[in-house]
Amino acid sequence: METARKATTAGALGALLDRSLVQMAEAAADARTFDRATIHTVSDVWDNNTFPLFRALAARTRWGRDRRARAALEWMAALGAGRRTWMVEQSAIAGYPMDALLPPSREADNGYRDSRGVVRAPTESLTTEVAAGIGVDYDLATAEVRSLLLERVSTRLTGVLVVAARRRYTSERPADEGAELRLWLDEVTETQFDSHDSSGIALGFEAGQVAIGVGQHGILRGSGVTVHPDDRSWHLSAAGRLFDARTPAGPRPSPEMPPPRWQEPLNDGPLVAATILRDAMWTIRMVRYARHAGEILVRPLCMAFAGAGKSVLAASTYMRASRREEAFRRLVEDWVRKGGADLAPWFAVCLRALAGEVSGTTREWVTSVIPQPEQDSEVQEGAASGLPAEAELRLVKYVAAHTRYERPNAGSVLVQLAVPPRPQAGQDERWNLCGWEATSPHHFQLSGTVFHGATNPELTGAPGVVPSLSLNRGGLTVSADEVGKCS
Repeated sequence: METARKATTAGALGALLDRSLVQMAEAAADARTFDRATIHTVSDVWDNNTFPLFRALAARTRWGRDRRARAALEWMAALGAGRRTWMVEQSAIAGYPMDALLPPSREADNGYRDSRGVVRAPTESLTTEVAAGIGVDYDLATAEVRSLLLERVSTRLTGVLVVAARRRYTSERPADEGAELRLWLDEVTETQFDSHDSSGIALGFEAGQVAIGVGQHGILRGSGVTVHPDDRSWHLSAAGRLFDARTPAGPRPSPEMPPPRWQEPLNDGPLVAATILRDAMWTIRMVRYARHAGEILVRPLCMAFAGAGKSVLAASTYMRASRREEAFRRLVEDWVRKGGADLAPWFAVCLRALAGEVSGTTREWVTSVIPQPEQDSEVQEGAASGLPAEAELRLVKYVAAHTRYERPNAGSVLVQLAVPPRPQAGQDERWNLCGWEATSPHHFQLSGTVFHGATNPELTGAPGVVPSLSLNRGGLTVSADEVGKCS
């Protein structure tokens, strides 16, 4: 049995889909360990790989399915070494060794020439040498914080700092259009930030960690930092000129192969199934926008489509067209059934859109499958009516008021909390994500202790007083013109 599984490339492709659904469900199992990065990365894989999977499995012979599956896997892995590593690791967990099915790992070029032949800045680890080069090209002493994001990814605290810095080199860009430096922090161990003290950046290294000084008293410290200059004139900087001298002329060749193309299109049942599954991945991928992460039913969607890879492969093996069509229709109906009341509105929207794209008996069948959401007049009281009595901070994002490319931004603060189930909730209800937003912030201040354990959020806003949010006895404080409710 194990030998047969290892020898089936089509089985490996289907198993990778099934493993992806399991991985995302686990990452969304509990808001206290919510892993937004994993959910976004995995769902993004299937953005443009769901239809290749269905088309690969549409071949009429096992040899044809394996040949197409290998091409689909090679194309999937061509995005970069990170994608290939993920595929090998997750397939191994599912019992399919995939390393031998893929071409050797190929590191993507870091930094390149664009279509004009101009070099673009690479993204690289912050070392003493890189930090020195940044100090040569940009005035860090007067740099201003544009945004700060701190987020727990599963149990790790990570961060993203964006600062606007004046160029030290001559540029053809307008004087008021400064560059932005983006710094990603891994394994953050210390944070201290105050929006009233956010001018001036210092980069330092000590005890195996990278420290970013902010203002007079702020500090962000982590095990490693990655940096990227978002600068349209970077090719004129000292670092850009050095990079230009050692980078071959002409735009970089694409590391990706063209997508696998097979002649026959998907029809009827397989087309409906592929579209629904792809739309589910698109929906899950919306967690990339932090403010929407708590609204996406990641776990219910993953549970509804659990085992889809194996089921699609099984449905594809029927030789008679009518049997294949029937198998795919039953598969779609099973997904809708497993979605239950929670996903009935989502499936209804998806199937109504599909009904307008198909015709004949397929349209009649799609229309008959559309679920009717249950009528429920009860209004659920809970986090949506205000701040919860108990919560754990998962994410906070501060954006300062600024103008970028002639577009003004009034500034904002997003606070994302993990909140416990309602007192009347059932035993299977889990902690959920709750988002709180403020616009035009007057003051934003935090320390690393605010991410440690449970906290009691407090929101004040007496008439004539600027609304203010406080967590963990001042570990996080926000005052702003307008505040939104937890939702």
